[in-house]
Amino acid sequence: MKKITRLSVLFMLFSATFGSCDTEPVDPVLSENIGEENPGTDPGTDPGTDPGTSSGDYFPLAVNNQWIFLKDGAPIEPIKIIATQTINDKQYYKVNQYFEDAGTAEMTGTAVIYFRKEGGSYIQRVTVNVPDQEGMHMTVSPYEYIMLKDNLDVGQTWTQTVTQVTTYEVPANFPIDMPDITTILTIDGKILEKDVTATVNGHTYENVIKISLKQTAVIEGMGTGLPPTVINSEIWFAKNVGPIKSSASAPGMGVIVQDLDSYIVN
Repeated sequence: MKKITRLSVLFMLFSATFGSCDTEPVDPVLSENIGEENPGTDPGTDPGTDPGTSSGDYFPLAVNNQWIFLKDGAPIEPIKIIATQTINDKQYYKVNQYFEDAGTAEMTGTAVIYFRKEGGSYIQRVTVNVPDQEGMHMTVSPYEYIMLKDNLDVGQTWTQTVTQVTTYEVPANFPIDMPDITTILTIDGKILEKDVTATVNGHTYENVIKISLKQTAVIEGMGTGLPPTVINSEIWFAKNVGPIKSSASAPGMGVIVQDLDSYIVN
């Protein structure tokens, strides 16, 4: 059962990096209101999570905006905003893809990624869908967290703790009980640089914010005994452009660097 547990970790952690991903059909229209979907864990009360007043637009959110990144010098599938969606009376922007292969050969799934902005906070929401496997149905609760604060100064930080819960419905003849698995994710963000110039893939960008994100995941349930999983990321955002560079590392995956090649912002 450790493969199922590891699946939950990978779904959660890789959502913070820019990567090659599954692609959904483009749907550039307003989606229906989801309404009662779980809004995820409250962002918390750390002073750094106060939305405050924005200092600019460092991730322009509009349908058909897109960013094409290079990984190892080769372009990957564009990150494109394909629709808006209302969830619990808040408007989110849905991207067509964000990552892939968040599982194993036996247990795979997909995630739907949304973004929204509130004051100076840029919030990422992750909803995970796992297909039924041999009569087992898995439900993974959505969660959201602040990935960028544009109104903090260099050296200032924010910290959040969010929770993802995986529940199981198993056939009557299944040989063992499947208790819920709770994954506790702590996000530590920090402003490393602000209002600087950065050159990425031969292009020079002004008014850049560079942040670090440390994600620490601890799994509770099923007696897993797994140690915390940590991913460290550095992401650069340019004013009126969006993300321009990402570098992420974690045990067993090395360092993944992706550079912006071109973009369309409406």
